[in-house]
Amino acid sequence: MIPRQDLLHLSPEALAQAANAGVVKRAVRELEGGYRPQLALGADGTLDARFSDGIHTVWPAATPIGQVRCSCGAATVCRHRIIVALAYREDARVAALATGSSGHASADSASAPDVQATSPGQVSDETLARVIPATLLARAALARDAGLSITLRRTASGEPCDTARLPSATVRFWAGAALEAARCDCIAAAACEHVALGVWAFRQADKDANQSAQASLSAQVVRLGSDGTRLALDTAPWVALVEALIFHGVSNGAAPIAQALSHALDASRPLNATWLVYLLQDLEQWCGAWHARSASYQATDGLALVAELALRLHAGVLPGNARAVLGLAEPGETELDRLRLVCLGARTVRDGPKRRTRLLLADTDTGTALVLTHAWEVSADTAVDEASTRALERLAPGVLLQALSRGQLLARQARRLPDGSLKLAKSRSSHNSVLPQVPDWSQLSAPLRYDSVRALAAAQQAQPTAQVLPRHAAQRFIVFTPARMEALHYDPHEQTLMAVLYDGNDQTLLLKRSHESHNRHALAALADALSGKQGPVSHVAGLLHWSGGLPIIEPWAVAASSIVVPDFAAATDQNSAALASLPLAFLPDEAVDPISNALAKLQQVLATLLHHGVSQLPTRWRDDCNQVGRQLAAQSLFALADALKTLLEATLSAQALPKGACLAPALMKLAALAQLHQDAQVVMGLEGVDLV
Repeated sequence: MIPRQDLLHLSPEALAQAANAGVVKRAVRELEGGYRPQLALGADGTLDARFSDGIHTVWPAATPIGQVRCSCGAATVCRHRIIVALAYREDARVAALATGSSGHASADSASAPDVQATSPGQVSDETLARVIPATLLARAALARDAGLSITLRRTASGEPCDTARLPSATVRFWAGAALEAARCDCIAAAACEHVALGVWAFRQADKDANQSAQASLSAQVVRLGSDGTRLALDTAPWVALVEALIFHGVSNGAAPIAQALSHALDASRPLNATWLVYLLQDLEQWCGAWHARSASYQATDGLALVAELALRLHAGVLPGNARAVLGLAEPGETELDRLRLVCLGARTVRDGPKRRTRLLLADTDTGTALVLTHAWEVSADTAVDEASTRALERLAPGVLLQALSRGQLLARQARRLPDGSLKLAKSRSSHNSVLPQVPDWSQLSAPLRYDSVRALAAAQQAQPTAQVLPRHAAQRFIVFTPARMEALHYDPHEQTLMAVLYDGNDQTLLLKRSHESHNRHALAALADALSGKQGPVSHVAGLLHWSGGLPIIEPWAVAASSIVVPDFAAATDQNSAALASLPLAFLPDEAVDPISNALAKLQQVLATLLHHGVSQLPTRWRDDCNQVGRQLAAQSLFALADALKTLLEATLSAQALPKGACLAPALMKLAALAQLHQDAQVVMGLEGVDLV
């Protein structure tokens, strides 16, 4: 009689994704207390379980837990089904030990037999057709044929099981090729089209004869549906938008570029080019920020968007790249199953009386990062007591902003946007509830949590140019688990708190956080958390960037004996004393080599062109361009120097004779080339990081 391999892999973690952590904990308690069914495994693989109180559970072979029959009448996954799975695992372990076929239990659970899951790529088409309904399988085939990029992570990379991360869902293959144990975070939860796509992706990865021994230690990006043909794309609407920006500039108002922007959006939407639509919306907001005299406006942000547009248009037409680079056919919204989301921190930006808070939420079952954004305002008469206003802000019925920043969210009927943004159901208070969380994020793994600088550097090297990756609202957010912390100082001149974090290999990561007037108590709370008075720091969460091979994190939250979110800190005597007692030190300038300095100057002169437009360029702009050109040439960046010279000459000609001038291709090429050089500088700086 063949044992039920699908049940052997249903660990408490896997069952928690199928139901919820509370039901699993109750089932474990009742099983340990003696509430154990009588199990009988039929010749066809059907598991029959009878409880002492008359409950009867029948679990046919190749059946997901949600489709198992139980006489208790529960509408969702009940504790009886969970007890059956756990009891079967325990019995299998005892039997294995008795026969000597297994010498030890697996490390993750004392009740688990030592079993090895086969790759999900070993699933046959016949099995797919038996487990997944025909309509969903046909939908999966359409998505595959349209072209799709899927990120795969094996158990060797730190995942609890083989995992497929699709743009709109995450699938955990808890039992490998036993699909009945596979779980998806979409509303279907199991046996959905995402499971089929994950199987096809693993199948393609398994067939790769060039796969190295280290490939399983990191993420693999598999592209489905690539037939080797290039996408035919007329770039004229997007080039015309950049042309309008160059000639009119942002400072001349929105009207001159409104028509070109509308045409570019109209060209993007029929293609379902989601990333282009998002990019153009960001460009529109950037223009609007200047017109509103917003404090968030930065001229270089517009240049970065133009560079991204150029890179996506160029790379998106390459064979197999269209969906990943342009976002073709991305689902608008994906309805999610029941979620347990842990908040990893929050960050609030200020624009006059307006506030915009972003909360980073992680699905502990799948390790997926989601971003929840909330806009609110502080009136003039309450500006002094901003904390009181913030404490009353609600994200949804029953969900207070401040409570969620340190807690966890149980959500139903939430929806995920293509870029990882989250929309909560707001029709009923029963859809969402906030609970406290334990300050332990060790259950998270890459690509969200890292415990070594080596792993951070490897991830940066693997994907150096974010402008051609699928857009994500939490693109640079990580959780870092340090081995120890030293050199906690305060720079009074820069009003910046800094600390040096060490990993287990004694490689360093720098923590930096500067003072902001609307978060006046943030540094004091951060100093208190990092001082060790609340216990050793176990995790730091925030945005990461690199400077000369040194990773630098801006903390959104710190986990010690409790969760500390600096942006939501209140004034206390203890916090103030912790900050006042810090030793003073001057913050060293971030390493800026001559090449990076020249690239920064190049970005400034190009951003000036976009801001003022050809007709109102400052008189010094020509001299600035010539000086930057000499700096680039001195660093052997001759291609950039020549491209800048070409753009300068074309701009001067356009000032004299505007009719017929075409500057957009030259600027887009130069902006994209500068971005690639900047990314290359980051990668070259990582040469000093031990990656062995």
